[in-house]
Amino acid sequence: MATEANGYPITSRPFSRKAFVSGMAAIGAGLALSACGGQQTPTTTSTPAATTDSALPTDTEKQVDEVWNTTFNSAYPHGNEGMGCVALAMHNGEVVFQKAYGYAHYYEPDYSADGSTYANPTYKKIDNPVPMELDTLFDLASVTKVMATTQSIILLVDQKKLSVDDKVADYLPGFEQNDKGNITIAQLLTHSSGLPQWEPTYLYCTTRAEQLDYIKQLSLMPEFKTDGSEPMYSDFSFMTLGFVVEAITSQPMEQFVLENVYEPLGMSSTGYRPLDRGVDPSKIAATSLGNPYEYRMVDEKDYPGVGYDCTKDAEAFEKFTGWRRQALIGETNDGNAAMGGEGVAGHAGLYSTAADLGVLLQCMLDGGEHDRTKLYSKDTIKLFTERHTTYAENHDGEDSSDFGYGFKLKQSWMGETATISCFGHDGFTGTSAFADPDNNYVFVCLSNKMQAGFREPDSGLYYNTNKTLSLEMNKVLRNALNI
Repeated sequence: MATEANGYPITSRPFSRKAFVSGMAAIGAGLALSACGGQQTPTTTSTPAATTDSALPTDTEKQVDEVWNTTFNSAYPHGNEGMGCVALAMHNGEVVFQKAYGYAHYYEPDYSADGSTYANPTYKKIDNPVPMELDTLFDLASVTKVMATTQSIILLVDQKKLSVDDKVADYLPGFEQNDKGNITIAQLLTHSSGLPQWEPTYLYCTTRAEQLDYIKQLSLMPEFKTDGSEPMYSDFSFMTLGFVVEAITSQPMEQFVLENVYEPLGMSSTGYRPLDRGVDPSKIAATSLGNPYEYRMVDEKDYPGVGYDCTKDAEAFEKFTGWRRQALIGETNDGNAAMGGEGVAGHAGLYSTAADLGVLLQCMLDGGEHDRTKLYSKDTIKLFTERHTTYAENHDGEDSSDFGYGFKLKQSWMGETATISCFGHDGFTGTSAFADPDNNYVFVCLSNKMQAGFREPDSGLYYNTNKTLSLEMNKVLRNALNI
């Protein structure tokens, strides 16, 4: 075991390409805890580069470690204590960096502490914090949109069972209510449908069937443009797409994507409802302590102006008794997916590892093929990853809000060298993943930022890991690869 000067122990062992391809990352067995500043410090496990073609300079790992050690310490009172992450980079189809940092589970709420409330719980360190490991599963949040729902839509389009120009109501009878009859699959994929961005369906729904009925009764937002010039990011768009997949395939969406994407690619760690699949809770990264942020979003009396306007839901909010009170492990953080959709939704709920996501993104870079398995064609991949919105033309060339079909393009967190060909997605829980076709490069950074708590006790705002931790780690690795 090597220990850096900053006190963070590092455990390394040779990388098995075969193990990665099957979605099972090699795990350092000898994790250790070290004292730093009188506190336990996060452990790290690492995997050396697996190819000389894309070999990194010898100081690259130290530079990435430095990003982890310093990103939050100067900005937020808790530093990175309590949280963890797994970062993975691939170049030319080979893993060149893979490392785990920090903890998968560190805090539980203490509602008995003075001043502790559901909306602002006191964080209590557990007796035996669980170190993060390379094969830890993460709640992907909105990364679900492109790693589950969009993948299913790509398959159906490639198989000519669906066209992006089809009307949603053709597959979901009743969706045409309230002038929604002309909404197309493409408009859902580009967040240009006119549907509301978010509402707390869990105040009214406890099953997916009830949730579908709720969506059918939604009204359009008259101020939202539907021509692609002003995408309005909408969870309802992808919740609806999930139901479209089920209508076409006559299968639950989670089963369809499992059988047709994850299993063929050997992504054995990826799927919805990991606890129901027998995954040990110690192998899953914890997220928030209950749902304090969503609680604030809905509580217009004590927390007005947080998130979206939920004034119309005041009565339902007062009657709702389903708030979760424990650290969320294996039950998705997203309320509409977990409490309203039985743990499965088109917009959130998927769990995976950095290694598995690397496999899927590399498959897309390789034209839809992986180890003699062909998922879909190059032409269909191109269709979904090219730009289909015109935000840039309407905002002085600023293209950070442009979309392909499902995928976000050229995001700031993808780095300064990212072009419009870069595609991926980020998630509220602190997850991000993208592919760069120009350089045959994949970067995944999965964190459980919510375990570290709010930036300030009363702020209600979590750390932004995508535009800080992920961005800076990616920058180091891109620079090391000269891309």
